[in-house]
Amino acid sequence: MIIKNAIITITILLGCYSSASDNIVPNEILLYYSDNYNDLRNKFLTAARLSGGRIENYRNPVDGPGGEALYIDVACFGVNNPKTILVLGSGTHGVEGFAGSAIPTGLLSQGIVSTLAPHVGLVMIHAINPYGVAHLRRVNEDNVDLNRNFLDHSKLHPSNEGYEHLANAIAPQSLSLWNDTTSLIKLLSYRFLHGTTELRLAISGGQYTHPKGLFYGGHSPTWSNKTVNEIARRHLLKAERVVVIDFHTGLGSYGNAELIMNVNKDSPAYQRARQWWGDLVTSTVTGESVSTPLSGTLKLAFDQILPDSEVSAVSLEFGTLPSKEVLWRLRSENWLQHHGGSEHPDSKQIKNDLLRAFYPDDKEWKFDIWRQSSKIVKTVIDRL
Repeated sequence: MIIKNAIITITILLGCYSSASDNIVPNEILLYYSDNYNDLRNKFLTAARLSGGRIENYRNPVDGPGGEALYIDVACFGVNNPKTILVLGSGTHGVEGFAGSAIPTGLLSQGIVSTLAPHVGLVMIHAINPYGVAHLRRVNEDNVDLNRNFLDHSKLHPSNEGYEHLANAIAPQSLSLWNDTTSLIKLLSYRFLHGTTELRLAISGGQYTHPKGLFYGGHSPTWSNKTVNEIARRHLLKAERVVVIDFHTGLGSYGNAELIMNVNKDSPAYQRARQWWGDLVTSTVTGESVSTPLSGTLKLAFDQILPDSEVSAVSLEFGTLPSKEVLWRLRSENWLQHHGGSEHPDSKQIKNDLLRAFYPDDKEWKFDIWRQSSKIVKTVIDRL
């Protein structure tokens, strides 16, 4: 382990000062990735320190599976109070952070800080849902999907009649061949009667009535929600222009990138994003995105937190498995959490299946999402 960490540190150190970072070989890129929370956190913090980052740590109230402390880590680069700030976020959806963490780590290792213009700052928010990363869950310590939690909880929560109808099929209390078959029939029947779009909304559009179900948005702001608000007020409030890229996996065709927004096509934020990234940008509002229209997403929250700033916020999504397979693995892991228990004989397999639904054990996939992410981030830095 000591030798391995030394190799990683040397690689990061060399990357920070390399003038030929675009020629880095795939095997070196793989060093940015990690298969456990402690390792990916150490790699990010090492790269941030070597790049001169100003680092803050926010401890989660729940420990990791081995009793280790869990943190949201923030690294800031550039001058104090810059007029323009690029924010890179990872791990909003727990297990998606294994891929998402590699992007900021790799960008730092390849010297991205040296490319910032004098008026541009860079803020990296690492492992927004550290509990989900460490415990191999997509949701947080309260079973809340953070991308359904950033809304005004003093108002009536959005309803989802489709989820109410399908709740037992989406998040059953038992798993069996019979249960799986009847659940699939129920889901297919709903699609036949209401259409594919309505089925997607019913499943993943967010729900606020089943605390042990999937895509649950919670009844109050979560710890991560409050912490992101604190970070934004601390570091972004004085900026005139803020661009947010939040890294995600699990939707779309295998290894392909999509920049997702929750705004109308005629909005200034959408027009700016299209100028920067072209056809990679989609909107859930128009139905062109692989994602359903959502309330309470992280990217929408920045407009509320920063009312005096020009905000352009996107989710950078990378496809993995077919959507049915991803849903079935989420369904199994949710059952394990609430009904099966960690001592169940299939526990490790279920957890690993969920991990690989969002973080494939595939070198080519890892290299492809690194290459695309790097290009997307460097493009917007050049334009800023």
